[in-house]
Amino acid sequence: MSPCGSEPNAYEDDFGSALGAWCGTTLAHVRAAMSYMPHPSAGPGPDPDDRRFQDPVWRSHPYHRHLLQAYLTWSRLALAAAGTPYVPARRRRQAQLFTQLLTEALAPTNFLPSNPAALRLARDTRGRSLMRGAGNFLDDVLRRGGRPTKVPPDTYRLGENLAATPGRVVYRNELMEVLQYEPQTVEVRRVPLLLIPAWVNKFYIFDLAPGRSLVEWAVREGFTVFAISLRDPAPDQSRLGLEEYFLRAPLRALEIVGEITGERRAHLVGVCAGGMLAASAAAWFAAAEETGAASLTLLASALDYAPSESATTEPSTRNSTSTGDTAKTSEAELSLLTRLLSNRRGLVDGRKVSLLFDLLRAQDTIWQPLTSGWLLGERPRPFDIWAWSEDVIDVPRDLFGQTLRLARDNTLAGGRLRIGQRPIDLSTVAQDAFVVAGVRDHIISWETVYRSARLLGGDVSFHLVPSGHVGSIINPPRPGATYRTGRGALPTDPREWTARCSTERESWWVAWSRWLADRSGPRVPSRAPGSARHPAGAPAPGRYVRPR
Repeated sequence: MSPCGSEPNAYEDDFGSALGAWCGTTLAHVRAAMSYMPHPSAGPGPDPDDRRFQDPVWRSHPYHRHLLQAYLTWSRLALAAAGTPYVPARRRRQAQLFTQLLTEALAPTNFLPSNPAALRLARDTRGRSLMRGAGNFLDDVLRRGGRPTKVPPDTYRLGENLAATPGRVVYRNELMEVLQYEPQTVEVRRVPLLLIPAWVNKFYIFDLAPGRSLVEWAVREGFTVFAISLRDPAPDQSRLGLEEYFLRAPLRALEIVGEITGERRAHLVGVCAGGMLAASAAAWFAAAEETGAASLTLLASALDYAPSESATTEPSTRNSTSTGDTAKTSEAELSLLTRLLSNRRGLVDGRKVSLLFDLLRAQDTIWQPLTSGWLLGERPRPFDIWAWSEDVIDVPRDLFGQTLRLARDNTLAGGRLRIGQRPIDLSTVAQDAFVVAGVRDHIISWETVYRSARLLGGDVSFHLVPSGHVGSIINPPRPGATYRTGRGALPTDPREWTARCSTERESWWVAWSRWLADRSGPRVPSRAPGSARHPAGAPAPGRYVRPR
């Protein structure tokens, strides 16, 4: 029998029947043993949005009802204990994170004897679901080191159903490729766009599946779009730092964009750490009174890592594991973290960093795929965001360490960062900015993005999307799409902003297109990729996006 299941033979049918009978008998005995117990005392139930406990059995049968109440009581006591004054203040956040991981790992839904859906399915399929789950488990151990599969293998192919917007490579150096996308309108806006990714995941977060691609949307809206595709670094590049990446990636890419289009300015669009590069580039130009950035678009990007001074008006949306509330970390702890995440090539392993991010939202990224795949015997459905999040690249150790220290010391927000002998002062950035944050962002809290936006010197349009870190970026027009925004200057306290903002019933992509069009000059004839100096090369998504 294949790991994912196939037509059963006679032996499998007999074994499955016996296994299913055992599961049914076990469930019946457990329920009978608990049936004499009184109804548990009234207490707080699970969160209505917690999908783990939506099975009616958790409320209808004494065994699972008591088990759920015991688990909820214990987990809430454990989480409360981690936040008490008896835990040192500098260790409180780590204690809360560890306790959250522990309570999520020990949820009764993660174990076969206490998962009603898994027991019921095993009985109904005469054990075949458990056999398929065992095959899935072995497959995940052999292929993925024990991490549950989140997306079916070979579902997505680069250039076909991911990163499929037509374009060409117009420049390549040892760190990056610059892609220019083919126009899809007769005329385009004069000012081009340059998309700047973070350096852990690959650039095609901007160019997911057709219909969900920001690149595709911008090209069809009549913009000339360029994107940076970073290379998976080689071992001899482990000592490259922030300054080298800044000068040889976004800054060099801007030069290429200018040489191809003849424009002195470009709209800079950065996601996550790429937003830090975009804002730093605008400040870098401002320090020498040079023109380079036409505007800034910052997506889920942190510039200010100072701890929050006020709580949001929506406490349920606040995430204590987000990077905006970073406690002071010692140099020894940063060095230890870098060593733990490094691989034998001397680089910070992108897979380990991906696992670290998964742990920040383990309930959705680890335990839900585990229960579906191993206990229910299911295989995941195709999902382009999961495919992108699994496609990681390594990071030079020096770049990774400098980024951690920049966050710990809040160097950028404090105006203490210097690149190429120029001070990076965000208050000198006079360009307008379009900023997007996610209410449920588990990596960078929306309050952190909000505070970061207030550091910029130009007019800032802030947009709050009811999604997570990646979902706030992938926001194609669709029924039910909304975001919140406000008018005028951003007040100091985000609570004041939430009290004054309004809800717009459209995708922020639509608002962004209007916003960019107002700042992009008149229309000009569409531009084919490349120029005489930088001829169009290999088709997008290029060479560097593929495994080294």
